[in-house]
Amino acid sequence: MAILVLANPGQNVLIPKPGFSLYWTICQAYGIDSKHYDLLPERSWEIDLDHLESLIDENTSCIVVNNPSNPCGSVFTKDHILDICSVARRHKLPIIADEVYADMVFSESEFHSVSSLSEEIPVLTCGGLAKRFLCPGWRMGWIIMQSRTGAFDEEIRHGLFNLSTRVLGPCTLIQAALPDIFDNSRPEFYSHAMEVFESNAKLAYKTLKQIKGLNPIMPQGAMYLMCGLDPSYFADIKDDQDFVEKLMCEESVFCLPAKVMCIFCIFMPFKIGRHDGRWSTRLRAAKLKALG
Repeated sequence: MAILVLANPGQNVLIPKPGFSLYWTICQAYGIDSKHYDLLPERSWEIDLDHLESLIDENTSCIVVNNPSNPCGSVFTKDHILDICSVARRHKLPIIADEVYADMVFSESEFHSVSSLSEEIPVLTCGGLAKRFLCPGWRMGWIIMQSRTGAFDEEIRHGLFNLSTRVLGPCTLIQAALPDIFDNSRPEFYSHAMEVFESNAKLAYKTLKQIKGLNPIMPQGAMYLMCGLDPSYFADIKDDQDFVEKLMCEESVFCLPAKVMCIFCIFMPFKIGRHDGRWSTRLRAAKLKALG
């Protein structure tokens, strides 16, 4: 909805690479061009701001910023978000802030919403219950409009309302529960979940780091870890897709090749959400298989 309300067919939207593949899918389905700006693995997946700005032209309608990131697990600093807003301000572009993982950060990181730092830049912030609130499958989400200059007050507000009538909404049960979820969920519910995610992330990073040919990048939040792959260290491995297929067949450990996230170099996203012993056992089994 956020993309469709800001972009018309023939215009283009700037989306991250690697990034959530649904951005590209939506653009393709509605005749909107998508331009992928680079994220920098050597800088914990910060946006390459020079590359981002080089993609902007007269047909650019908005910039999509995903923070915390799916699939990278990155969490942008306050200064980096301010730099992103500066690019948007120079080119008078609105921002779509995909913050479905808002506040899902590890102990050494801090979450800053784009809208809290954007000043006069209009921002559509997308959130939902599935991640931080651990309510997947209920299809409950929201869009928060922020426009201190009033740029969204009429057309965008009306457009979002019209688009919402095209979508089968979430179950009324979860809609009725939403006030209690917001107001009465105990803080330890969230803190415990993040302790599990951070513990799994550290385990995955430590384990994968010991394997020659794998280069994991420690995430700062969300539910994912990206791992680089050098196929020259592995017999009969052509690329990331070949690796994950054989890993699944031999060790029942499933991860994704990064090409599904619109990045065409050798990375693999791992999901770090399991909280039982099977996840760590299978990860260690995969390590032994790779080392053996």
